[in-house]
Amino acid sequence: MRFLHVSDLHLGKRVHEYPMLEDQRVMLDSLVDVCERENPRAVVIAGDVYDRAVPSVEAIDLFEHFLIRLSRLSLPVMIVAGNHDSGERLSFGKSFLEKHRIHIAGVFDGTVPRVQVQGEAGDTVVFHLLPFIRAGMVRRFFPEREIKTVEEAVGAALSTVRRGPGRHVVVAHQFVVARGCEPLRSDSEILQVGAADEVDAALFASFDYAALGHLHGMQPVGGGSVFYAGSPLPYSFSEVGQTKGALLVDLSPDGSLSVRREPLRQLRAMRRVRGTLAELLEEGRKAVQREDRSLRDYLEVTLTDRGPVADPLSRLRDFYPHVMRLLFDRGEIAVPEEEALLSRADLAKKSPADLFSAFFARQLNRPLTEEQLCIVRDVAAEAEDAAAGGGA
Repeated sequence: MRFLHVSDLHLGKRVHEYPMLEDQRVMLDSLVDVCERENPRAVVIAGDVYDRAVPSVEAIDLFEHFLIRLSRLSLPVMIVAGNHDSGERLSFGKSFLEKHRIHIAGVFDGTVPRVQVQGEAGDTVVFHLLPFIRAGMVRRFFPEREIKTVEEAVGAALSTVRRGPGRHVVVAHQFVVARGCEPLRSDSEILQVGAADEVDAALFASFDYAALGHLHGMQPVGGGSVFYAGSPLPYSFSEVGQTKGALLVDLSPDGSLSVRREPLRQLRAMRRVRGTLAELLEEGRKAVQREDRSLRDYLEVTLTDRGPVADPLSRLRDFYPHVMRLLFDRGEIAVPEEEALLSRADLAKKSPADLFSAFFARQLNRPLTEEQLCIVRDVAAEAEDAAAGGGA
């Protein structure tokens, strides 16, 4: 039996404040086209349908339109909630939707629901739907078990799975890893703290296929039948170069498994470019003359000018209207391509004057003079005194 595996739609997401709804509309239309062309027997959505727990009306309408189009193809759809979703909201109308073969597992209620689908050859595939869980969501259903980690929670939840004839697929949205192997990560994902949220892929070894969501890079986990579909669109510049799309999965009655990557249409590509402002503006002029469609792409621009440049962003957008992110590499001071992220603990150790000094040096490629540093410290001290007085 063939089915389509997708995940991490993140409908309603904004990337560097750019709304992605039109890009997502094109992507969802392409998913429907794949279903019409490839004739899968089911569609699996492995979590993070929306980007926020309270999605926008526009995002909800977009997903509703997508489900209506799938229902016209008489395809069963299996959906689990991800960590970005509100399981309760995602499950609204669950009983009604099931009559239209749309099955949603939003909140774990002590058991893992199952959906049985018949293949063209008369074979049966049972889909087990496990929404995103943490240890605290599961403990009360298993008072006899000690559940301290997410891995123990997932193990407890999977212990409720009822076996039977046919082949079995689990749909889950967790941070699943193969021990000793570092997965492909991107900076658009919520970072895990140490190994606290890791789930060993071995927990899914007894299933014929594990359809995962959570990591945005399409990838297998270990050497078995556990796969992340990845996000169907790039949602950060760290994902440039990753394969995006959906997975077409064939489970044969003889026990064999075939997984094929299926690309999807994108409204705009996402690219990184670098150079001096003059070089990039000249390239833009030439691209306009030849009507190059790449001018419409989402861009991360790194300027390599040694000195200050006037109003670079608006000047670049005269030719490149979708510059999402502007970085500077001034040579003498190393500025990584990815922004360095400071934890709250790191920030707490630095004074406002220190933070401003570091920012000044990064932007202008020179440190503050001693006189300037004294002024900054005086202004920062006055601001802190005023804030303390206002708080009193």
